[in-house]
Amino acid sequence: MERKSEVGHHKHFVYREPRGRRSFAPSLMPDVFFRPDIDERQARLAEVLSGQIVPRLQLLHHDVRRVAPTQVPGPEEINEFGALAMAADADGAMAYFERMRAKGHSLETLFVHFLAPTASHLGELWEQDRCDFVDVTLGVARLQELLDMFGSSEPRRIIDTHHRSLLATIPGERHVFGVDMVATFMRGAGWDVTVEKGLDPEGIASLVAGEWVGVFGMTLSAETGLDTIARTVEGVRRASANRSISVIVGGPAFARTPELVAQVGADAAASDAPTAVILAKKLLLLQAVSD
Repeated sequence: MERKSEVGHHKHFVYREPRGRRSFAPSLMPDVFFRPDIDERQARLAEVLSGQIVPRLQLLHHDVRRVAPTQVPGPEEINEFGALAMAADADGAMAYFERMRAKGHSLETLFVHFLAPTASHLGELWEQDRCDFVDVTLGVARLQELLDMFGSSEPRRIIDTHHRSLLATIPGERHVFGVDMVATFMRGAGWDVTVEKGLDPEGIASLVAGEWVGVFGMTLSAETGLDTIARTVEGVRRASANRSISVIVGGPAFARTPELVAQVGADAAASDAPTAVILAKKLLLLQAVSD
């Protein structure tokens, strides 16, 4: 779905999935395409894409992209794992996760198709009053432990100082597991990532003012936080040391209503962690060719 809107000089991308294939398209053509040196710039961009970006993305995402729907954990396994995550004994969830690895699933596949759906499942149980807040909190904490434990097992060198991102949640936001998932994938792709949870718009603005950040990302679960997200994005663009900073949003609120992406002033929306990494790369490249 394309958005015909613009905030300042920032173009908007809305993630869409036609017939099961993922793609995103610019709603507005960047000014760079009308410059007289466009041929030279396109050649430079193509060289960067083919020589650097594509190989890195293939290295990070080859396991995720080749996994067919029949090869990922199903609803029964997610339900069973969720129950173990909320149990008093933490060993059960760990053992179950290890059994899934033993079946041949890559860590990337388990992060995207197992841990993330389980976190969503726990949230649904709470919303349906099928478990209490303490149970969900314990379950998500167990998932976080697994993400921290296995997500940092293969550290990668930071590409350069421009591959720096700030990921944040608004005060009171309960959809925080997704932010940690995105941070894990971005670090795996060579990004220097800072995660801040619960900071107000002024606090976020002060962070991007004091340090160059290439991509800023936020997640939102409920539309009640839209005004706070919009104020945060506006403050980030106004205060950022990087005048071309890119903004990516995600979470259930934007998945339900893609039109909200433009409403809060973001450049793109991602439905999962691998997509967030790809969008961040794309937006950072657009910054480079537009300078």
